[in-house]
Amino acid sequence: MTTRILFALFVVTSVWACGGDSVTTSAPPTLERGLHEVGNLSKPRYWHAATLLPNGKVLIAGGLAEPPTEVQDPSPGGTVIWRPSGSLASAEVFDPETGISTPTGDMTARRYNDNGFLLPDGRVLIMPGNGILPIEMYDPHSGRFDAVAGMPSNVNITTATLLPSGEVFVTSWDHTGVFDPDTRAFHSIFKREETRRLHTATLLKDGRVLVVGGVRRGFEDGLVGRNVIYDPSSRGVSEAGNLQFDRTNHKAVLLQDGKVLIVGGHTETGTFLQTAETYDPETNTFSPAGVSTIDPSAAVLLPSGDVLLIRSYNGDIALYNPDTHVFSPTGHSIGWRSLPTVTLLADGRIMIAGGSKDADNGHSVKEEISDQILIFTP
Repeated sequence: MTTRILFALFVVTSVWACGGDSVTTSAPPTLERGLHEVGNLSKPRYWHAATLLPNGKVLIAGGLAEPPTEVQDPSPGGTVIWRPSGSLASAEVFDPETGISTPTGDMTARRYNDNGFLLPDGRVLIMPGNGILPIEMYDPHSGRFDAVAGMPSNVNITTATLLPSGEVFVTSWDHTGVFDPDTRAFHSIFKREETRRLHTATLLKDGRVLVVGGVRRGFEDGLVGRNVIYDPSSRGVSEAGNLQFDRTNHKAVLLQDGKVLIVGGHTETGTFLQTAETYDPETNTFSPAGVSTIDPSAAVLLPSGDVLLIRSYNGDIALYNPDTHVFSPTGHSIGWRSLPTVTLLADGRIMIAGGSKDADNGHSVKEEISDQILIFTP
């Protein structure tokens, strides 16, 4: 299995800080349409977290600084396993207006695959994708990270969704729970009826969370055909209708009209699904929503109402129009790149930072870690 496939999961948020040396760029970021390189991270990294702050800057935290390590599975008939390596504790703040990235305080632990959330009071909550790491809080005024809680032993986060209350709804393979940043404690942890991974969890406009698709513990166990909605007011779940096509490792985006776009993903045999569909919370049904050859590694709603998608195989950028159900190429590409962060900036531009780049165009472990910061202006 290639690194591209292993590391196709996506994704994360952004934050700001102060202090330290700065990395400068020769010219400030441009507002011209298209894709432009605008600066560099202070350290090359991928699978990091990025969070947009109220002042328009972006906090970049953690991640990996080295290609994965090849390890032989010792079990009978075992194959090669690619293990992440070179985890980072460092963090930095990028200013899109100046093109300058400034180091800030370190995290309390070396880490990657985190979820970063901007809280109402301006702090940033870092929820780990690996259960053995602590939950951390970043204070933009002091530039300091502090460990605020540990993860329950039975919750290893697969998805994390910030609720209107400021709490965070999390799912693991077989448990669901809610973390309260004020009390720094979990509540409502319960075991689901089925195991599920490589699924999506999307906050609806009414504050509920739509959980869609996924695969059971292994593809040999089949896909999860049951989609559910979590209601914070009752702390329970209800059925959410049936997908047109069951899928896993897809992307889900809340559209401006309140519907949810479901795009990309694979069948239980690994076949890429070219069909897109939308979920309508008013009717509790899924409907066809176009055909695409793009298997996205990232999908972001733009202020225009269109959805920006980045193709996982070659980094091509495309736009989806929810009114016409048409996917259109933009003619721009970031190239093959694994696990950069893709962040919507305050002015509607898209910031793409870091990532693991293929060094020989073979999509193999021969990779180089990027410090590149790109901005795409629709």
